[in-house]
Amino acid sequence: MRIAAVDVGSNSIHLVVVDADPMGGQQVLAREKAMVRLARGEANSGEIGPEAFQAGLDALAQMAKVIQGFACETVMACGTAALRDAKNAQAFVMAAEALGISIQVISGEEEARLIHLAVSHAIPFPLEPVTLVDIGGGSTELTWVQAGRVAASISLPWGLQRLADAAHTADPPSAPDLKRVRKMIRRILKQARKNLPTQLPEPTLILGTSGTLEDLAKGSSDGRAFTAEELRAYALKLWRLDAQQRIDRLGVEPKRAEVLHVGAIWALSLMEWLGTPPLRHLPVGLREGMIWEALKHGGAAIPPLADRRRASIEQLASRLDPDPDHSRHVARLADQLFLALQPHFELGDTERQWLAFAARLHDIGFSLSEKDHHKHGEYLVRNASLPGFWPEEVEVLAQVVRFHRGKPPHHAKHEAFRSLAPWHRQVVRKLAALLRGADALDRHRHQTVRDLSVEIDDQTLRVRLEAEENVDAEIAAFRDKASLLGTLLDRSIEVTVI
Repeated sequence: MRIAAVDVGSNSIHLVVVDADPMGGQQVLAREKAMVRLARGEANSGEIGPEAFQAGLDALAQMAKVIQGFACETVMACGTAALRDAKNAQAFVMAAEALGISIQVISGEEEARLIHLAVSHAIPFPLEPVTLVDIGGGSTELTWVQAGRVAASISLPWGLQRLADAAHTADPPSAPDLKRVRKMIRRILKQARKNLPTQLPEPTLILGTSGTLEDLAKGSSDGRAFTAEELRAYALKLWRLDAQQRIDRLGVEPKRAEVLHVGAIWALSLMEWLGTPPLRHLPVGLREGMIWEALKHGGAAIPPLADRRRASIEQLASRLDPDPDHSRHVARLADQLFLALQPHFELGDTERQWLAFAARLHDIGFSLSEKDHHKHGEYLVRNASLPGFWPEEVEVLAQVVRFHRGKPPHHAKHEAFRSLAPWHRQVVRKLAALLRGADALDRHRHQTVRDLSVEIDDQTLRVRLEAEENVDAEIAAFRDKASLLGTLLDRSIEVTVI
């Protein structure tokens, strides 16, 4: 079986083609890489720039020819932070589709899961705690592993290119530049801590899987691993030179030379945040995780056909949903919230589908009893026959339905929620927060809130509602049920009617 995996990253686009046998053995037939820097300038403009846009399509066109030449049975392409966040991401995805490469935009949590899958097949995890770190162009994924089991995982919406764009350092950078970057990173990591369990295993080793960490490792004695002290010394060299000097004197890759000094401070800050364990670079990443995921499901691309999944949901809803007009309206409002907040939540195509499905099913528990209908809904989803869904997806849907009302999910208080993988717990919290808000906006089930728009800054989430009638009850319900949304975004919430 020949499988092609395309990783459309925020810095680089990678292709790997493997010939896999039924036992999981793999022979690599081809590797391609193009550093196109899709995320460059996106933090300021909100879009993939025209030069990077075209360079990305040119790279995908070349990779499509390679894939066709090997006659691959399974082709997977995943897009990460740049395609999660850019306003023109859909145009890029459609242009890639015309070239024969269908890109699925994945969440930061899914990135972390697939990277963990790749690493787990590359090396045996030690018994001592380790943390996996992948620094992309637009996001950074961290996963804590103890005795081979995942203890926690988080995706930070900050990668090398996004940090560099926000930092605006001089060339060469100055001491005030360094101070400003350090301050910005401290703020990012302080917020990140709020989204993690209070007790985390302190890692004895960091396993790094990105091109940024590979380039930083070249500044160490063996070119594969480094301590915090070694990285600190190499970072000092990078900050004393301009971009051209980094190329000439340190051998830094030209397209990374103007930003690697920021990457060094980011990596060093992460190491310090984790207790300064040594870091070892591994030459695997998202694309290898995609290969292993396909093999886990018999070579099938993930997820299964969307039409089959929608039919499963509609069949269940048609039997048990007492108010389909309400659930469909809530699904539409939830989707509007999803799209508006996607850059802040780092969610992808699959999570958007999950939210739509959960919204369609969120009230099916009424078929058993009005009281605790959210808990009845959880039971019904979990025990329904839903062709087209993997078991772990069904459990995610069940948990989002469970927490569309009532107390928000908490790993110490809710056993079923605690049993989810850490990356799926993060997704459930985000999707439940969106669904709770959308459900509140149809409090009286009259669909009086026609549409909504969102403005967000560093302190406030402002939700603007379009409505013909009085919606005071909906606004009051939203302020109450959207508390989880405000907590996750670390912002106060304002609601007005326009």
